[in-house]
Amino acid sequence: MYRPVDTDIRISIPSRRHDLLADILLDAVLTNGRANDDGNNEDAQHAVLRAAHERGHQIGADERKRTRPGRLGAERALTLTESLLHKNGFEPERRSSTCVRLGACPFHPLASRAPEMVCGINHAFLTGVLDGLGAGTVEAVLDPGAGECCVEMRACH
Repeated sequence: MYRPVDTDIRISIPSRRHDLLADILLDAVLTNGRANDDGNNEDAQHAVLRAAHERGHQIGADERKRTRPGRLGAERALTLTESLLHKNGFEPERRSSTCVRLGACPFHPLASRAPEMVCGINHAFLTGVLDGLGAGTVEAVLDPGAGECCVEMRACH
């Protein structure tokens, strides 16, 4: 006999993070319409990007508090970012000592339906992660590539 349970089991290869994307979109909807820096109400797209950045920032700040890494140079910041993204279901690949790229889009196939929006959310989220970590020596850069995620983290020049 089978009985429904509260546990949700999902397997996806490669890893997909539709739950994270859904949480970001829900946060944006629940806070949409608040005033932005210039006193105007933000539109839906800005609300989503803000919510993505805030979610990433919280994850990064929690990791910084947990690990207490001190001042982060670029290489150490990328190592910490790579580890954090791996723990959160992303597939980071260390391309060099100054570059980490996500090997597969965590929001695919939704990114193929609305690439500008979904890639923008991913970029805002990863920028937030770096900000929360205090990784000012690293930046998230939109750099779409065939079959890969659109964002990579690079040492600032």
